[in-house]
Amino acid sequence: MSESMLFPYEKYMTLSESVPVYYPAGDETRAKQVFQILTRATEQLEQLFGQKRPELEILLLAPEDFQIAPHDEMEEVGMPHPYWTDVTSPPTIVVPAEVDLIFGEVTPAKFSFMLYHALVLAFLENDPRPWPEDNPLWADEWQIKFGALWLSQTLDGEKGVINTDLFAEYDDIFEVEPDGKTPNTVRGFDWYEDTSPEDYLCYQLLLEQMAIDLLQKYPAAILPRFLALYRVERDVWLSDEVTSLLASVLGPGGEEWLEDLVYF
Repeated sequence: MSESMLFPYEKYMTLSESVPVYYPAGDETRAKQVFQILTRATEQLEQLFGQKRPELEILLLAPEDFQIAPHDEMEEVGMPHPYWTDVTSPPTIVVPAEVDLIFGEVTPAKFSFMLYHALVLAFLENDPRPWPEDNPLWADEWQIKFGALWLSQTLDGEKGVINTDLFAEYDDIFEVEPDGKTPNTVRGFDWYEDTSPEDYLCYQLLLEQMAIDLLQKYPAAILPRFLALYRVERDVWLSDEVTSLLASVLGPGGEEWLEDLVYF
């Protein structure tokens, strides 16, 4: 059982599966669904990354327990959504009963996409190769979005955008300005204390479009090839350096192709 001084695991039921799944009484059907989604995705990621599955647990939350759920970032409990956390041992994928309204309509495809996000992060964090000490935010986050979208396409047969309602609501973020770029870009985004959840959501939509465009042109194997060059002993990666690194993985014309992306 996960190590936690506060969370009441003792009142939860447990599925007898290869991965411990804790769930509120009466929620066994959803627990089995989440387990099946993550299990299928795990098999795909093992092949993509060429590494064994990370050790983890799955925790489906009762609504009244969300505020005391294991977490290490306040936005995880401030805006309920599925997430991975390593404050437990082993780490846990936490799945709330409801998702925050900022994420729009939670369709089955979007729910799976959220679970895939958490699982891709679990694999990346389980990779023993070092993370850089200082790097642009997008350098890490495009990896998660790309992996999650690849799983949606591979396992669920999705084509194109997953967050269709949010793309329609925030369509102005893709309007091109006189300089040939969108008002906000993937490389231009950074996280500050006053960054609003809505601003971060729009950045995530830009990343989703980037993942869509990448997967239309390149195979999923670009991700492990990128990691082989990126996850090395190095203190600092600059944004231009990461761009050149990704371009080298894409191959001839890769840098020009990236620069032609109006949101990049």
